[in-house]
Amino acid sequence: MAKNLFSVPIFFIVFRETLEAAIIISVLLGLAEHVAQGRASNSDAASDNQEDTGTNDSEQVQRRRLIRKLRIQIFLGSAAGFLIALVIGAAFIGVWFTKASNLWQKSEELWEGIFELIAALMIFVMGVTMLKMERAKTKWRIKLQRAFDKQADAKARTGKWALFILPFITVLREGMEAVVFVGGVALGQAATSIPIAAIVGLIAGSLCGWLLYQFASRATLRIFLVVLTSLLLLIGAGLFSRSIGSFERHAYNALLGAEIDDAGGDGPGSYDVRGNVWHLDCCNPDNKFGSQGWSVFNAIFGWSNNASLGTVLGYVFYWIAVMVTLVCLKFLEGRTTLFGKESEVGRKRRERREESYEEKGDSTNDQLT
Repeated sequence: MAKNLFSVPIFFIVFRETLEAAIIISVLLGLAEHVAQGRASNSDAASDNQEDTGTNDSEQVQRRRLIRKLRIQIFLGSAAGFLIALVIGAAFIGVWFTKASNLWQKSEELWEGIFELIAALMIFVMGVTMLKMERAKTKWRIKLQRAFDKQADAKARTGKWALFILPFITVLREGMEAVVFVGGVALGQAATSIPIAAIVGLIAGSLCGWLLYQFASRATLRIFLVVLTSLLLLIGAGLFSRSIGSFERHAYNALLGAEIDDAGGDGPGSYDVRGNVWHLDCCNPDNKFGSQGWSVFNAIFGWSNNASLGTVLGYVFYWIAVMVTLVCLKFLEGRTTLFGKESEVGRKRRERREESYEEKGDSTNDQLT
């Protein structure tokens, strides 16, 4: 039997966390250039009354040195945070698979259902919050600029290490989030499926973050995040449906007794006919001898050759929960109304728009008169 060497959910989780960290690091790199340019402008103003011979060349050299120094701080802080998160994550996963590997042998389907349910809920939260990442650049630029300016104005000892401490804390936090999410998803999967998926997700997230930093606009970032969120939610919906299927198989196996075939067959007796919606004698992703690639569709879209009322309704209700959550968040942020009513934030936004329109109208009337 071939080993499971790649976990699709873990790949997307690591990819998502890496991308978020890459976006924040790109903000820091932009901030470093901004700080260097600002200091260079101050030096330009101070040197207006001095001789201009060789001044521009020396200023360019100093600017490049300053930018290089700040970039080194950023990358060192990011690397330190990543290494600490990696050590903690490796220790967590190693302890689990060495000390608790035989935890669910007697109730495998039950534990798989529990862990798939936990993973589906985690991915639900990740997918919804990911849509806000497009505004992360502006938020982090303002936050980091304020933090850097305060430390620079105070001339404290930690001021010159501001661009080391901030990425260190940021990457460490993102790494710990990845450890929690990967740990929750990995509990129901083979240990051999984690390393390759995590490494590929890390590389892909770093590459996409670099491409977005170099070439992408805000609109491109928004489209990219919407597509990635859709893929994550597809995986989450599939995991939620599979968790219900695992609970149903556990109940069915308990009904049959301990002497059951674990080969993953397709014929009669391999599934519960009560509440069954469809059953195909082929395309079984759980067939240990001939899944023929259907396990990939099972991992990404939650495909199963055997569907019940519970698994189908669970898949539908997951997407209904996603839609309701997104509409409620949009309402709370003041970007839509529900049944003709607006939230407090929406009312304040509307009042600000009306005030700005009135001010523009008054200025236009003044110009005409």
